[in-house]
Amino acid sequence: MSIRDQLKQREERRDQAANGGSNGNLPEGVTRYVRLGQELKDGKTFVLLANPDNWYFYFTHEDSKYANGRTMTFLRKHTCLNSPREVGADFGKYEKPNKSTCLSCAASAKRKLYFMVPVFDPEYNEWRVLDLKEFHASNLIDDYDKLEKAAQKFQKGYTLAGDAVSVGKTSDGKSYSMSSGELDEAIIAAAKAFDVSTINYAELAFFREVDDIAKILAEATDEAKLDKSVLGANVSASIPKDAVTPVDSGLEIDPDSLPF
Repeated sequence: MSIRDQLKQREERRDQAANGGSNGNLPEGVTRYVRLGQELKDGKTFVLLANPDNWYFYFTHEDSKYANGRTMTFLRKHTCLNSPREVGADFGKYEKPNKSTCLSCAASAKRKLYFMVPVFDPEYNEWRVLDLKEFHASNLIDDYDKLEKAAQKFQKGYTLAGDAVSVGKTSDGKSYSMSSGELDEAIIAAAKAFDVSTINYAELAFFREVDDIAKILAEATDEAKLDKSVLGANVSASIPKDAVTPVDSGLEIDPDSLPF
């Protein structure tokens, strides 16, 4: 294969990852990421594919302000390079920033914890993920434990993983909740047949190249309070001055409702 073909494939893989990974049989416009604000507004039923101990965790760097229905972005969201590439990693190894591993950590960028919850979506007969901030994931874990504990009183060894659950907005609209759901046994059987170990979380998390991250950091506004000295003079000088201003994304919805 020529270098041109290899570079083309590399670019295609990066574009694919940025749009939620391989969409498989999902229809056009539907990504692997469940659009939280839109699809969960009135609640939606899935088959849960893994218990919380097997949810993929990773970290991002981001800084923005949401007010009056709009978002001001100071540092564009991107995955922290000091994050695991697969499920089952030692949380303690990645919990703290690592300046030798991640340029954004070296620049003291704000860092946030996320979880990807694998689910089978009966609407599309495909697996997808709920990409959740730490606070929302913690709420779902609390609900998961309560539901499973209650069911185990009547069925020893029962696990909610592999069963139907409904996920929707909490009554105050500020987070998400999980309750037991109802689905046809055929759908649950199809979900259980899916090999969850085949999910490529590293692709979904979209780990950027260091030069891409350097550009994102250089474009960040003063409000992000970064140490841009780690970028070096050449990188900082390559960014137009008018690019380093707060960006009004024009969004009229909460950024939590958007895919990665």
